[in-house]
Amino acid sequence: MKIYIVGIGPGCKEYLTLKAVETVRDVDIVVGSSRALELFDIEENRKYILSKNIVEDLKKIIDYSKRENKSIAILSTGDPCFSGLLKTLLKYSIVDKDDIEVISGISSIQVAASKLKISWEDYHIVTLHGKEENRKLLLELVKDNKKVIFLPNKNLKDDVKYLIENGVDVNRKIIICENLTYPNERIIECRLKDVLDLELSYLLVCVME
Repeated sequence: MKIYIVGIGPGCKEYLTLKAVETVRDVDIVVGSSRALELFDIEENRKYILSKNIVEDLKKIIDYSKRENKSIAILSTGDPCFSGLLKTLLKYSIVDKDDIEVISGISSIQVAASKLKISWEDYHIVTLHGKEENRKLLLELVKDNKKVIFLPNKNLKDDVKYLIENGVDVNRKIIICENLTYPNERIIECRLKDVLDLELSYLLVCVME
């Protein structure tokens, strides 16, 4: 049995790697969200759609694949090694590190940097996905006038309110990259206080300089 954790990029087929496509084509079972699975041409009998109980779902399907000696590809948005499923799988001991192969993907941060024509090596990278404790780190970086690229939690407005309530200037500039690579992609440059009036999806990368 072989387990692959496959990075599927930011969401558009054009950003899939050839390695990702070939891996998904060749395995017995493909696991992921509905949105992730739609990027590939997969027979229905090979698909497994993850529910909100991701950890339990992954445990069940991996146990099954071990019993039946089936190869499996687990689809992870962006790159699995940054705010992706690799950490979840290892944290909850769902898989052993020696049993997996990670197929790198293109992250939304890379795409945001290319759209804005910035070198992301000059920025501090922070993810708030499921990690509200990282808000404090974000606050410290912003207050110290560091360049930051961050992935907000489910609601960017909550993160912005936190920054403002803890002394960050309401007129501080923020660039919001929304729905990158999708047809409804947009890039918004505004002040922090303006974010509170915006209607945004959860697919965001934010930049503060």
